[in-house]
Amino acid sequence: MNGRKLLNGNVATIFDKNAFNPEALLPDSKFNATADRVALGRTLFYDSRISGNGKTNCGSCHQPGKAYADGLKTSKGFDNKFVDRNAPSIMYASLQQALFYDLRAPSLEDQAADVIHNKLEMHGSMDDVAKLVATDESYKRDFKKAYPELDSISPVYIQNALASFVRSLNPFNSPFDKYMRGDKKVLTDDQVKGFNVFMGKAKCGTCHFVPLFNGTVPPDFQRTESEVLGVTVHADWKNPVLDKDPGRGVHDQFPQWKNAFKTSSVRNIAKTAPYMHNGAFATMQEVMEFYNEGGGAGLGLDVPNQTLAAEKLNLTAIEITQVISFMEALTDAPE
Repeated sequence: MNGRKLLNGNVATIFDKNAFNPEALLPDSKFNATADRVALGRTLFYDSRISGNGKTNCGSCHQPGKAYADGLKTSKGFDNKFVDRNAPSIMYASLQQALFYDLRAPSLEDQAADVIHNKLEMHGSMDDVAKLVATDESYKRDFKKAYPELDSISPVYIQNALASFVRSLNPFNSPFDKYMRGDKKVLTDDQVKGFNVFMGKAKCGTCHFVPLFNGTVPPDFQRTESEVLGVTVHADWKNPVLDKDPGRGVHDQFPQWKNAFKTSSVRNIAKTAPYMHNGAFATMQEVMEFYNEGGGAGLGLDVPNQTLAAEKLNLTAIEITQVISFMEALTDAPE
């Protein structure tokens, strides 16, 4: 492959539509996406038969109209019970070096299996999904089109089909993208000012790196960061309560990872409320206020390993409005 390099070396700028290769992290070219594999993955994505009770599918928590989030504080999983975390958008998920808020999955294929097997989410079995595909006439036909070289259906290719669909969700066609490609009329003056505040005084760009606006670190985009923000359980700045979810600390037993969470992309953020891993903040205004206060430590909570600077940003109300306006310009147009 290409040495796990997400950034294509033959593009003119990092803002070109094809600047990033969503298949860069695949271990073998035999798993590369094709139109038939994406189509098979899309069908599986919305098929509730892949869950343990036949009532839940991937699209239950990742809805196209909400930029593949679900609009809930925390998602409803198996048997309609709420899980512990908010469902993030899966758009641009392929442009991260690890998945889930706690970065426990090294690939989209692993993520697909994790969700299907998770007893709180879909409580299914990849082996059962493979049997479904092997016995359903429509699926058998679609699978043969997607993987004509195979004589049998195994779970790894079901995972690959689902991952291929997710890797297709990188449109890069927001007003910001169009502006950076030369259409200087597509952003308002406030949105341009908001971008400058985002990258400057507000320091958002020190964690949400341009142009992906996630935690995948330029210039080589070989590492995806997590941060400790001291996220609270609600947007009450006078009586803040620290969220107890250990985040990455569940899997990585080091003090610096306690309460650490993946830096998600703010692309399409206008469609993915509520925010943070626990859905604690209902609006972008609340998110901005939290950062303006210096996160949990800035609010006076005991977060000794917080990676977000605890100093207040001292953003004005106008500057916050401008940053929000800019982030709204990161909303992709329907394709």
